Amino acid sequence: MIKLIPLLILVACASGGSMVTMDSFHEVPIGVSAPEVVAVIGKPYAIREKKDGTVEYEYIERIKIGYRNMDTRRYFIILKDGKVIEKHVKQDSPLPYYLESFDSYDMQTTQNGDSP
Repeated sequence: MIKLIPLLILVACASGGSMVTMDSFHEVPIGVSAPEVVAVIGKPYAIREKKDGTVEYEYIERIKIGYRNMDTRRYFIILKDGKVIEKHVKQDSPLPYYLESFDSYDMQTTQNGDSP
C-alpha cells in the first residue's frame, strides 16, 4: 500500500492538464474542431465569446527560472462555427527593473546582521 501512494500522487499531478508549449500550439492546424483542439493541447485557461460570433480559447505558458516568471506566453485560438480559423501568440517579459530587485551585496551584508 505504501508503494502505491507515490504512484497515485504522480497520476494525480499528471492528470491536472497538459502543459501548452510553442511546439504543441503549432500542432493545432487551422480548420480542426474544438474537441480536436482540446484533445491536442488540453482544456483552455479561458474561453471568451466575442461579439462577432467567434470564440477565443486562451492558453498560458509560464517560463520560470527558479521561482521567478521569466517569460509568459499567451496562446490564442479563434474558432468560428466550431472550427479553428486563426491562431496567435502574445509574449510578455518582466520589466528589467523587476530583475534588479535582487542585490547580492545587500544579501551578503544583511545576512550577518550588519546594515549597509
